[in-house]
Amino acid sequence: MSLTFGGPSRIKPVKAKVHTIRVPNAKKAEPRPSAILQQSRPQNQRAKESPARASSAARSSPATPGTPKGSRLTAPRSKPSRHSPAQEQRIEWGSDSEDEQDDSNTDFEGPSRKKQKLGRAVDSKRQLRQKQAFSKEDGGVFEMIHAADIPSGKKKSKTPESTSADTTVELQYPSASQRERYNLIFGNDDINSTQEILNIAKLITEVYLTPEQAEAFNEPNSGVIRKLEKARNLLSKDSKDPDLLENFKIAVDTYNESVKDLIKKGAITKNLDARHHLPLKMIRCILSQVYDRAVSPDVDKLKHYENGTDNVYGELKDTFISKALSEAGLKSNHVFLDLGSGVGNVVLQAALEFGCESWGCEMMTNASDLAEAQEKEFNARCRLWGIQPGEMHLERGDFLDNQAIHQAMKRADVILVNNQAFTPDLNQKLIQLFLDLKDGCKIVSLKSFVPDGHRITKRNIDNPVNLLRVEKGEYFSNSVSWTDASGNYFIATKDEKWLKKYMDRA
Repeated sequence: MSLTFGGPSRIKPVKAKVHTIRVPNAKKAEPRPSAILQQSRPQNQRAKESPARASSAARSSPATPGTPKGSRLTAPRSKPSRHSPAQEQRIEWGSDSEDEQDDSNTDFEGPSRKKQKLGRAVDSKRQLRQKQAFSKEDGGVFEMIHAADIPSGKKKSKTPESTSADTTVELQYPSASQRERYNLIFGNDDINSTQEILNIAKLITEVYLTPEQAEAFNEPNSGVIRKLEKARNLLSKDSKDPDLLENFKIAVDTYNESVKDLIKKGAITKNLDARHHLPLKMIRCILSQVYDRAVSPDVDKLKHYENGTDNVYGELKDTFISKALSEAGLKSNHVFLDLGSGVGNVVLQAALEFGCESWGCEMMTNASDLAEAQEKEFNARCRLWGIQPGEMHLERGDFLDNQAIHQAMKRADVILVNNQAFTPDLNQKLIQLFLDLKDGCKIVSLKSFVPDGHRITKRNIDNPVNLLRVEKGEYFSNSVSWTDASGNYFIATKDEKWLKKYMDRA
C-alpha cells in the first residue's frame, strides 16, 4: 500500500544493515589414511605361518638393472649381451661398460661439485675415510682371508697347499693396515693373483691419487704400473720360472714403496677427505674380493632350495643395484633394508656405495651363514682400502616376524624386495607391513605391489595399495642371476596424499 498520498514522498528510505557472524565449526583432526587402513588390518595377519611356508624370499643377493618405459625412470643405453647363465653366482671383475659412464674419473671434486659422472647428486655428507685404517693403535693387524690362504679348485682341500717365500708376495693397500699375501704359482679358480694385483694397483692410482701424483705411476714406459704390467706379462708365459717370479716381486715392491710413501706424507688421507663417492668399478672390486674369499669356496651350499616356494635363491647384479638405489634417492644419512637378503651382497653394496645404515633379513640357514662370513671379511676389506662403510645389521629369520626388522622398517627410506618368486600370499602380507612405513619411503621390487591399471574407488577404499604410487622401469640383460633376458622393476613410494586426495573429493 503506497504512502505517497498521490505525491512524491519526502521520507528517504533507510537502508537496512546486515551483520554476518561466522561461528567456527569444531572439527576433530582426521586420522592419517594409513591409520584408517590399519584399523581394517586382519587381526591374524601377523600370526606366524605354518611350516608349509618355508621362507621369506627369492633372495636379493647381488645385482639388478633398470630402464623405464613412459616413466621418469631412465637407464643408460647399453648393448645387450648374450651371456649364458652363470652356474656359480659370483661377482665378476668385468670391464666397465657404458652403464658406468666413465665414473672412475680421478678428479678430486669437493662438495661444490653438484653432479657425479653417474648423474646423481653428490652426497656431500658422505665421509669416505675410515680413521681406524690410518691408525697405528693395533699395529694395523687384524683377521682377514688372504688370497694365499684360499685353496685352489672348487673344493677345499683337507691339507693346505704348500707355499714358500719364493712364491709369495705381499701387496700394500692405500691405508696403514697390514698387507695382503698372494701366492704367485698355485692360484685358484676364482683369483688370478697377478691380474688382481695389477687391477688393484690401477684402481688405487685412479681413485686415491691426484693427476699430478699419478704421473709417476702412469708413465707409459717406466712408470710403476707399466713395470707391473711387463712383469705380469712375462710371468704369465712361465709362472714357475724363478727369475720371472723374482722380477714380478720386485715390481710389486716398487709399487708398495711408492704407495707407502704417499701414505706417510698424508696424501692418501687428504685425497680421500676430498671425495664423497666411489666409482662403481671400485665398489665391484671390493665386493668381488669379499665374495671370492667368503662365499665362493662354499657356494655349493646355495644350491639347496625349495623350488615353487618363497625360498628360491636368486641374485641381483651390482650394476642394477647401483642404478635402482640411485633412482630411489638413497643417501648416507638414510636407512636401507633388503627383505630376503641372501648372502648379504646388496646389504654390503648399499653400505659401501652409499654409506647408509643397511639392514638385511634372511631365513635360509646356509645363506645366512655365508652372509655373516661376508660381513666379517667385508669389514676387513674396507679397512684395507681405508673406506668407512655404513652401519650394517644382518638378521636371521622370517622378516614377517622379526621385530628388529619391523622397527627398522618404520625408519626406512628405501626398501628392496626381490619378490620375483614370492607367492601371492607373501606379497599380500608384505603390503600389510608397508602400512607402517613412513611417508615418502621407496620400495624397489621386481613385481609391482600395485596391480596394473589400479584405481581408487569407493569399493576398494580400504585396500593398502592405495597408499602406494608406483613407477615402472626396465632392466637390461645380464642383470639378474636367473635369466639373461631383460625385464621390469618397480619403485613404489608410500604417499598418503595419494589416498587423502581421493577421500577429500568423495
